[in-house]
Amino acid sequence: MTAGGTVAVAVVGVFAELLRRQNATLSEVRDQVSNTHDTNLRDDLDAVMFRIDRVIDNQGRHGEALERHSDDITALRVEIAHERRERLSVEDRLDDHIASFIP
Repeated sequence: MTAGGTVAVAVVGVFAELLRRQNATLSEVRDQVSNTHDTNLRDDLDAVMFRIDRVIDNQGRHGEALERHSDDITALRVEIAHERRERLSVEDRLDDHIASFIP
């Protein structure tokens, strides 16, 4: 065997090893991307992103509803405080009226 033949065999051997390693790497990537899914990974990601966008939109509406509820509760507190003041005022006047009849 000549030196050129030896070099050619070595180059073919190195090339075959590089192809084997690349094939192993590609198989590993394919397993991580496709696994056993029946659908395309990109389609799955698009569906997840759509759902996340819907959740974010709903959170905004939820925040608006909470703000309206807070405003309603504040208004109720103001009305209750007003009703309490009026009730106490009537109670004081009634006590004074009753006291005027007691000798």
